Amino acid sequence: MAVPVSTGRSKAASQTRGGAKERYRVDLPTYHADCDANYLRLCKLMPELANHQSWRYQVPGGTLEVAVVERSRYTTEVSLQASAPESGSEDKNWLTPPLITVRLYHDARMAEVVAVDGQGPVGGDGLNFCYPNPAMHNEDERQQVNRYLSEWLAHCLANGRAEVDLTLGGRWI
Repeated sequence: MAVPVSTGRSKAASQTRGGAKERYRVDLPTYHADCDANYLRLCKLMPELANHQSWRYQVPGGTLEVAVVERSRYTTEVSLQASAPESGSEDKNWLTPPLITVRLYHDARMAEVVAVDGQGPVGGDGLNFCYPNPAMHNEDERQQVNRYLSEWLAHCLANGRAEVDLTLGGRWI
């Protein structure tokens, strides 16, 4: 009896009997876990979301600004923009993350990236996907940008410091 031998190829790169590449399948549990985690992280970064329009954090290598773009009954759309440190800083040559627009679904408690650098929807419409395509999107681009957001938010929560205005007796401190 012959024993199957592993070819060392990943599951995504495996092929069917006819030699054609297997169709891409979304890893929905992992995707939803990333979106759930992003929602919780954004809620921590945006306390009192119903009453505020923007938040600003100092992070190593620059500043993170979070601003509400649009509000509706069940969703809130926010933009996240990182800026490079002021001139004269030794970290000014690091790559600045792109502007990311995220939609928070409050009823589902999920947050999903809807645009990167003003271009969306991320990953196209998901139908009749072919590569290469005019936008050069990958099949799993939507999952990639949500995972990137997850890692970026975790970094901001671990290393960021909130910028707040304090008043004492009517005077700015």
